[in-house]
Amino acid sequence: MCRHPKDNFPDSLYLPPNHIPLDIGLCVCSLLSCIGFAILKPPCTRERHYEHFGRCCNKCEPGKYMSSKCTTTSESVCLPCGPDEYLDTWNEEDKCLLHKVCDTGKALVAVEPGNRTAPRRCACTAGYHWSADCDCCRRNAECAPGFGALHPVQLNKDTVCKPCLLGYFSDVFSSTEKCKPWTNCSILGEKEVRHGTDKSDVVCSSSLPSTKPPKEPQIYLPSLIILLLFISVALVAAVIFGVYYRKKGKALTANLWHWVNEACGRLSVNKVSLKVLSASFTSFYSFGCYGCE
Repeated sequence: MCRHPKDNFPDSLYLPPNHIPLDIGLCVCSLLSCIGFAILKPPCTRERHYEHFGRCCNKCEPGKYMSSKCTTTSESVCLPCGPDEYLDTWNEEDKCLLHKVCDTGKALVAVEPGNRTAPRRCACTAGYHWSADCDCCRRNAECAPGFGALHPVQLNKDTVCKPCLLGYFSDVFSSTEKCKPWTNCSILGEKEVRHGTDKSDVVCSSSLPSTKPPKEPQIYLPSLIILLLFISVALVAAVIFGVYYRKKGKALTANLWHWVNEACGRLSVNKVSLKVLSASFTSFYSFGCYGCE
């Protein structure tokens, strides 16, 4: 037995057949309106938006921080970072980040100065590299003779040393010098007199070393004659002066002895006179004293 459609619905929900097309049209219009609103409304992405009070609000762009969040009636309030601050992403931060300080006293130098939207980047100065062990810059290692620095030298990385290959050498301690090639003597038009090593260059010479014996010193006859003549004259003069001063010395000795004898004689006479004078004085003194009594 067939039932009327009205029997399947309550009276309050039943619509006559002539009203069904109108209701379907209203539903379709409402559905299309919702779809259109969803298409026109921008999506709430995590990168540039955040949800607050059931709303999809904008984050602050790079270089700005969020002074206050959005409300039901207003958008987010963003302010620019200070002169030594930055923020490099879309954010909800309530303050900006400070730039790093590149301290030259710690061998640091700024490779990128940074701005409000990008951080400042520091690196170690030339000759130093960053060490994670101490979070500081360390001096680059030096390659010993026989080793060269691997090029190019990388910023903020320690020196990489490699042994010099055959035909190359390094004779210094250096953190930047690479192995140098041996000198090609043939290009210079010279001969190689000593082979090179990994620590020394080859030695070139414009001519081969001479194998002739060394020349004997030449004797010049005129000079020899003059020298012998001078020696002969000097010997004769020495003999003459020796004889002269010897004779003169004998005469001087005789005169000296005569003077000594004469002086001794005078001393003897003076001694006798002194004795007589002493005796006279004694007698006079005795007589004077006797008269006084």
